[in-house]
Formats: sequence, C-alpha cells, structure tokens
Amino acid sequence: MINQRGGVLRTLKVVGIVAQNKALGSILAMMLKDTPDVRVRVFETHKALQVYLRIAPIHLLLCDYQLDDMSCPQLVSSVKSNPQMHTENMQIIALTRKVDRAMQRQVGLAGIDEVIVKPTSPAYIRERAIARLEQPAKYKRVPAQNSGLAARVDAYIETIAQNRDLPENVVPLFGQKQPEQHPELV
Repeated sequence: MINQRGGVLRTLKVVGIVAQNKALGSILAMMLKDTPDVRVRVFETHKALQVYLRIAPIHLLLCDYQLDDMSCPQLVSSVKSNPQMHTENMQIIALTRKVDRAMQRQVGLAGIDEVIVKPTSPAYIRERAIARLEQPAKYKRVPAQNSGLAARVDAYIETIAQNRDLPENVVPLFGQKQPEQHPELV
C-alpha cells in the first residue's frame, strides 16, 4: 500500500501475551518490542484479552498452557467460537512444561498452532513468534462442538508412535534400547 505522500504503508502485526507469571510476560514483551512492524500487548488476565479481542484483532497469541482459572485450549475455544471477537487471522503458541496425550488432544481440538516446552530461551520464543507472523493463519472459524474434528484429532494422535512422549527437539541418546545400569546404581 502507498500513502498520500508516496511512502509505503506497513501493516503492524499485534502480538498478545497472556502469562500466568508476570515476569515471563514482561520478558517476552521485552524480547518482541524491538521487532519491526510488531506491536506487543501484555494482558494481565484472559478476561482482558477477551475485551481487547472485541475491539481489535490479534495476529499471534503467546499463552501459558495453564492460566489461573482455565487452560489455554479452553481460552482459545471460547474466544474462537465467539463471533463477536476478531480471531479470523489469529495464530496461537502455547507455552507448557510437559506434553502428554491428553494435552495433545486438547491442543488439536482447540486449534493451537504450536506448543513450546518450557524452560526455553526467550530468544527462541522470539524466533518462533516471528516465524509464525510470517506465515498466513490457517484457522477457519468452526462451531465449538465439532465431533468430526475430534475424531480426526484422535486418529492423528493414534498415528504418533506410542513411546514418543519426548518433545520434538529431544533426540533419544540410546535409541529404543536403554543401556544397562550398574548394579550399585539401581
């Protein structure tokens, strides 16, 4: 787009941060504030996020998986199923300490785009946020109760190897067979 003075207009991307820990929210905001064409909004509670989404869109949401009174999938489902909120192009990155099968199912049903296992470097989170902002959003508004989607998510989770409870960035050192432990250490 070109403005009246002949200059190029830039589209600002809005990144919303909802963290259970205020320090984490501040660190993430500090890491993202110097990113060109990005505006950062830190929300104290999920209710503040919902009020903001009624007014303006957010392009990327960085959210702790477990908030004070609800989980990230519950928040995302309630926000995306509400037609009054601007969520058409919103992507979500959830931050969590551990990943299990139940969480994978909830993440898939809610439409969360990416999960990052904590603790990790704030620079890595910044890198992933920038990469997400460069990709177009894949989300389309779906009804809150969609049994077909649930069946597809369950089928996908079953295709994942049964012994694959490690995060994607962890490589098993000894493959399938673990080395025998010394008898004194058992």
